[in-house]
Amino acid sequence: MADTPQENFDLNNAFYLHLYYFYKYNKAAVKKNYRKLSKAFLDYNDPERPDSFLRVPQYEALEMYVFLKEFLDNKPVYQLFDDWYKSSGKFGDKAIPDRDIQGDMFWELPEKQYKGIFKKMKAANNGRIYPNYIFALTMGTGKTILMATCIFYEFLLANKYPKDKRYIHNALVFAPDKTVLQ
Repeated sequence: MADTPQENFDLNNAFYLHLYYFYKYNKAAVKKNYRKLSKAFLDYNDPERPDSFLRVPQYEALEMYVFLKEFLDNKPVYQLFDDWYKSSGKFGDKAIPDRDIQGDMFWELPEKQYKGIFKKMKAANNGRIYPNYIFALTMGTGKTILMATCIFYEFLLANKYPKDKRYIHNALVFAPDKTVLQ
């Protein structure tokens, strides 16, 4: 049985890596679009600041969370993928200084393969009206603390900007009892 186009896709060239590199190489320009409160929140949690509580992997995940929320307007991942492929929206010029860093994924991705991947991503969204982002860090990195930090960020900005639909006003967290006992 032949592989479908999306099954042939190289996972080492996954979309999240391209989002990461886009952010990394455009960090200064991206941060200019953030709210003052978001900038202060990131500065406070920066591991280079003495007395900062977050470690580097947690902080990088927080940075990506704020990037998705503030710069990319909290769009579902399938919409971001579509904008990226079509060089539209915030990815209009894909201002990456060195294209080799990205492995030229979207410059050579055949349209048929793009459509297959997009279809699977959209189906995975399953009609949700609010994007679902996943914390994928190694065990012991501190995902629970990271989630609490992100929830605090959400509530902080939702309180300051109550009409902005990018920020949540409620949270429901399921966690094993041993995780939250400490």
